[in-house]
Amino acid sequence: MNKVPRRRRRQSGMALITAILVAALVASLAFALSARERLWLTQIGNRGDLSEAQSTVLSAIDLARLSLRDDMRNNHVDHLLEAWTVPVPPINVEEGRVGGRIVELQGRLNLYTLQSDGKVNATGMIALQRLLSARNLPTGWAGKLAEAMAEQAMLWQKARQTDPAAGRINGKLLPVLSLSELAGLSGLTGADAERLMVIEPWTVFLPESLPVNVNFASPEVLMAVTPGLSLKDAESLVSRRARTHFSSTREFVNVLPEKLRATAPVSLYTVESQYFLSEAEAWYGRVHVRMQALLYRQRGRMPEIVWVRRD
Repeated sequence: MNKVPRRRRRQSGMALITAILVAALVASLAFALSARERLWLTQIGNRGDLSEAQSTVLSAIDLARLSLRDDMRNNHVDHLLEAWTVPVPPINVEEGRVGGRIVELQGRLNLYTLQSDGKVNATGMIALQRLLSARNLPTGWAGKLAEAMAEQAMLWQKARQTDPAAGRINGKLLPVLSLSELAGLSGLTGADAERLMVIEPWTVFLPESLPVNVNFASPEVLMAVTPGLSLKDAESLVSRRARTHFSSTREFVNVLPEKLRATAPVSLYTVESQYFLSEAEAWYGRVHVRMQALLYRQRGRMPEIVWVRRD
């Protein structure tokens, strides 16, 4: 019986091992290419979903603009029982969902009034002090925030030397957009800055000094902007408003405590709002997009988008 030479057996074994290694390498490459292809397809799908979600959200913001335009055509009094104040829950659209709401902003204390041309505004600071006091927060924080606002405004003024549009919205200087930004600039400690955020639902940054809409203002805001008005009296005004909204600023002034009716300027208040926040969000596949847009409304015109940001 012929025996296979040892060298030939060794060569056959090496050839078999090499074949196995080549097969394993090919399988690994095939798996890697398949995984990369799946990742690529997933990324393409996510990008498509993101594009659809962003487009849907922007369409929802445009729908909010149309709603506010039609509302102004029909009446000149904004109040809590209007149709546009009702949030729209997520509804199915094509292969995704979309929802949103419109938030009236002139019922809040405008912290833009803390500074004027880079200087602290005493009237705005007093109003903020009253709001802080109503929430049992140190009134001294108003000074810190006013100084931070003025300092930031000065920085934007310097930036305008290279970029004339820096820090400006609708031609007006607006150095910050949220209370959290201002708290971070004020020098307050982390704990104090966190405590300060309790007043955020009653504050706003709008690019001009505006009267407060008495049909939306909270008792705290009404008290803050009306010298001499107590929180208890402000709460009574809001309770009365729950039954019937105010149809004019004169009607509101007439129900103030008698001692304030002659001294409260009608110009402090309004029943018609110009600024609104449109919030919209959409879900497509794995993508969830939420955006906010500040809307500015004027009579006879489509509401303008002042800024849009992803939330």
